[in-house]
Amino acid sequence: MSKSHRLAWAAGFIDGDGFITIQNRKSTVNGKVYSGQYLRLGCCQASEVPLKELQSIFGGTIRNKNSGPNRDNYKRLPQFIWTLSTQQASEALVQLLPYLVHKKDVAILATQFQETMSKTKQQLSPELLTYRLEIQSKIASINSES
Repeated sequence: MSKSHRLAWAAGFIDGDGFITIQNRKSTVNGKVYSGQYLRLGCCQASEVPLKELQSIFGGTIRNKNSGPNRDNYKRLPQFIWTLSTQQASEALVQLLPYLVHKKDVAILATQFQETMSKTKQQLSPELLTYRLEIQSKIASINSES
């Protein structure tokens, strides 16, 4: 299969079963609390096979996901999750953009968000923080409509 065919397949898969989000992050280092946001791209599936294909195209990690408790006569299948974060997720989205349909607007916003990330650990200006939060809010709003 050609690279463009693989990207078209991946875009369709992500359009249907994937997610693109800006997640909040909070960590403590040497007693100082740091917070911010980061880009995540991923898919959850009961079958690991398509996730391994996504991993072969873009990289990323696959791990087991807690599928929740079984109920009555319903046994939940094990779930797997494939994810990419930050710059790696943005690079994948740029490749997927020509083929995305349902998640195209979110992908554009996500790449704009990632472009605001600096390689240096500097204090964010209030304007940049506001811009990032606006993008995060737009993505959350679009995702909630789906």
